[in-house]
Amino acid sequence: MRIRLTLGLTDRPGTLLRALERIAVNGGNIISIVHSRERLTGGYVPVSLSVEFPSHEHFERAKSGIEEAGIPVLSAESLERSIETVLIIGSIGVEKLERVFEGKGEVISLAYGGGRRSPYVRIVFSVNREERESLISSLEELAERNDCLLVREEV
Repeated sequence: MRIRLTLGLTDRPGTLLRALERIAVNGGNIISIVHSRERLTGGYVPVSLSVEFPSHEHFERAKSGIEEAGIPVLSAESLERSIETVLIIGSIGVEKLERVFEGKGEVISLAYGGGRRSPYVRIVFSVNREERESLISSLEELAERNDCLLVREEV
């Protein structure tokens, strides 16, 4: 699993190394590190790391180890995304769809079809796994409010 961790490091030699050691002993593989030294906030330098862990348990142990070392974990978000496809059968405007996706997912493809008699929209989108069910629920509610039918394409 891939995680983006943002840590609050004190600007002292060895602080980043202590965090990286906790990640390494828990099987974490560093993909990238972004060190924003010019963005000193509350005495901390925010450092974002993209890390691949063998499992959620490995991640949790690494996070606990980092916090036990006195390094605050400012945020942790999954970088795992899934590609989903839904059909909304009925007439619905693109503006309404855009509002549903704001901050939740990214539309990859949007295709209208069926003409006036049997309109539909096919949406292919990318969504963070944690947001998946919330986004799909929002799409179902939108479809229901507009007398449409939502069909999920299962893979």
